[in-house]
Amino acid sequence: MTITAIKCYPTWQGHRNICLVKVECGELHGWGEAGLSGRELAVAGAVDHYSQFLVGQDGMRISALWQEMYRSQYFEGGRTLTAAISAIDIALYDCLGPSVASAPSF
Repeated sequence: MTITAIKCYPTWQGHRNICLVKVECGELHGWGEAGLSGRELAVAGAVDHYSQFLVGQDGMRISALWQEMYRSQYFEGGRTLTAAISAIDIALYDCLGPSVASAPSF
């Protein structure tokens, strides 16, 4: 399950701004939400930054990718970077769902 693209959609929904992230893994895709209202453009920039590292990576290594994103900064990222990591993390688990459901049970 190789990550082929990561797209960010900062948008206004009703009474607040939200930032949705779509992670594409070949034919599969997953969605995640950053959850940091009011800083969606900063989150979109962070998602773009992380996508340069993530595209081409194995999307099944969710925990390892999380560690790499979180610990790759010289300083802690704060709410903006952790919101971006969270949205990517959720989207990767969303991608994983169909592949786990179709896996043979033992």
